[in-house]
Amino acid sequence: MKKFIILILILSFTPIFAQQIQFDSGEDSFTDGPYIFWEGNDVKIEYISDGSIVNQTYQNKTGKFLIALAGFEHEFEITSYPYLPPSSEYNGVTKFFALSDVHGQFDRFVEILQESNIINSKNNWNWGNGHLIINGDVFDRGEHVTESLWLIHKLERQAEEQNGQVHFLLGNHEIMVLQNDLRYVNDKYKKVVSPKLEKTYSEMYSNNSELGKWLRSKNTIMKINNILFVHAGIHPEFVKDLPLDRYNQIIRDNVDASKNEIKNNSLLSDLFGSIGPFWYRGYFQNSNKYKQIKQKELLNLINKLDVSNIIVGHTTQDFINPFFKNTIIPIDTGIKYGDSGEALLWENQQFYRVKANGYKEQLIFNQ
Repeated sequence: MKKFIILILILSFTPIFAQQIQFDSGEDSFTDGPYIFWEGNDVKIEYISDGSIVNQTYQNKTGKFLIALAGFEHEFEITSYPYLPPSSEYNGVTKFFALSDVHGQFDRFVEILQESNIINSKNNWNWGNGHLIINGDVFDRGEHVTESLWLIHKLERQAEEQNGQVHFLLGNHEIMVLQNDLRYVNDKYKKVVSPKLEKTYSEMYSNNSELGKWLRSKNTIMKINNILFVHAGIHPEFVKDLPLDRYNQIIRDNVDASKNEIKNNSLLSDLFGSIGPFWYRGYFQNSNKYKQIKQKELLNLINKLDVSNIIVGHTTQDFINPFFKNTIIPIDTGIKYGDSGEALLWENQQFYRVKANGYKEQLIFNQ
């Protein structure tokens, strides 16, 4: 486990500058953030606390720190160091819990995790050496994206301390926000938070922001044991002779590329386009760019990938129901609606569909 000095900022990390700005009296009071930015070794923090904009600045800080802020229940870890990319493959995993497409529905997200004892009543890691996979699309639609991101960020650290892992894979909505495509951003962020903080929504996740640095370190495709995880899917003709690490690094290197740069590079246009891992829906339906995959094509694909199953989100289902003789397991089951959603549990060599209330039932695969 990596060792680092933790400073609790309430006592020992006093801001050099702090400012509160009241909202107009007609606006709703709420708390959102924090949005944390690094300018060299200076830390600038902006957040909304009970209707007030709070700005704080800390100078000449290096390393990793925990900060505590008024109005928030837990501390936030920040670092001046770059985030190291995670591995793309994990072997010897004995249990995992996977869900997808949270879309800012923090309360439902927490309910699912708590009822299955992945986290405890204080939203802290409670699953030992288990692996939690969030299969993309935490952003957009809902009103509590920020809370969801910081929860995942915290759980990553806590899981590692217990020899567990939290994996946050990028989905199309993460890519959209980072590339300033704000079509699906909730009005709370577009009409209140962004104007008050005097930033576009994408600027809050720029590459000098704490969460922006973190997001840009994430994988898009990952393998646990012999099971592949990807947000949308893998097109049968997409697989090139590249290792997963290389795919993930190419995406990380080009998250901030312009539309023209992506369009003029065939590999990038595939990766970020309709047949790529962020958008492909060919396991479930036709498109004007491709036809629904056939079973023979899928069998060839999983042989090339050397996997037994592909776990995907992106295309919403009523419940977790494996496709193509159980090769494809879709796990986007409508968490984005706020009152729906399931998770996929794998333990004791068995797959289970897990309801929001924690009830689990074994998936019976067709032979």
